[in-house]
Amino acid sequence: MSTRPARTNHADGWLRAAMLPGLVVLAGYLLVTFVTLRAFDYNPTGPIRIGDLLPAQRFWSPTTMVQPGVGYDGQWFFNIAHDPFLRSPDPEAFLDAPAYRYARILYPLAAWALALGQPAAIPWALLAVNLLAVLGGTVACVDLLRQFGASRWFALGYAFSPPILIGVTAMLAEPLSLALVVAGVALAVRCRHWPAGVVLALAVLAREPSILVPIGFGLYALARWDWRRGAAYLLPLTMPIGWHLWILARLGSLPSAQSPTNFGVPFGGMYYRFGLLLGWHPPMLGEPVPTSNVLAEATIIVASAAIVVIGLTKLLERRDVFAWLLWLQAALALGTGPLVWADLYSYGRVLGLLYFAFTLCLLTNPRRSRGFRSDVSEWTTPVPGRAISRRRVTSPVTSAAAPAFSTMKRTENRS
Repeated sequence: MSTRPARTNHADGWLRAAMLPGLVVLAGYLLVTFVTLRAFDYNPTGPIRIGDLLPAQRFWSPTTMVQPGVGYDGQWFFNIAHDPFLRSPDPEAFLDAPAYRYARILYPLAAWALALGQPAAIPWALLAVNLLAVLGGTVACVDLLRQFGASRWFALGYAFSPPILIGVTAMLAEPLSLALVVAGVALAVRCRHWPAGVVLALAVLAREPSILVPIGFGLYALARWDWRRGAAYLLPLTMPIGWHLWILARLGSLPSAQSPTNFGVPFGGMYYRFGLLLGWHPPMLGEPVPTSNVLAEATIIVASAAIVVIGLTKLLERRDVFAWLLWLQAALALGTGPLVWADLYSYGRVLGLLYFAFTLCLLTNPRRSRGFRSDVSEWTTPVPGRAISRRRVTSPVTSAAAPAFSTMKRTENRS
């Protein structure tokens, strides 16, 4: 007889619980959108920050706002939304790194679909997709918090976090990718494994660093000899892999080959930004020397470094899936280089998944296990090293108050 926990009823007040936080987020982002657009005379192309370094006149209209200089990353999504299927024979004419930019296809593709392919509607569609993503991510976050027995109002921290705010105001892919990650994790916690795997694979098509989330879930399942569950998270990754191979066939280069030099020595990027703030060295990337909020930003950098250290050592304390997810994000953040840490805008976006994984670890602390829904046990079972080579464990190895791994007694289910 199987002892798998019964799934909770997904309709037991889920939308009702998300309604008030959702209304607060909606009101907040309507205000954010109003303030952002007012700075550009309500022209939706203004926040995209289109530069004239790579002229893309084929996509411009008389109302398109073009600024002198290199512009910002939103312009690449704007350009791709006009040609999401790679039909143009010369994408290098309007993209600085075509293969790398096209890897993040989901956001511009969604905008193109929402705009019904009409070029005049694409700027508004880019904004609308992100606003819908913020609301959807907030609802998913409320559901996830309920599974962990936490207050639904913590979802406001997600909705107004730097990656989401920056993504909405600059027309970037972070709101959509993070919304899909949160929704995928919420589905995973509810043991909806195949839908969760598909949603997380879509998140990779929005931002490729999201791939560490389904990999973490899949490898954890395989470590427990749960091949079907592992396949549910790993097999859908054939979608982004297939897209990358199509980019290779179409453009002659893999996205990774055109990726900027975002990585270097451990803590190198954090040290660079911290030293720049304190005047230890001049800027090396042409960015302005920060003169305001220096202490606040230095505190953020120190806190980020502390989270990385905690994430790398958390496995000494816990070996559930959430500790592994944090370890993967901490290992990625450890090697981020000066290019990532050139400004708060940049690392505030890139480290979004690290902060999310750290929050998951806090919410799933074993001391809080009495407040978890039953399905959470599918992911909070520790996997000691010696258990990987033995029979699959299908129930929690220990309770929150149990002793260390060396004195555990393994519980095995028998049919």
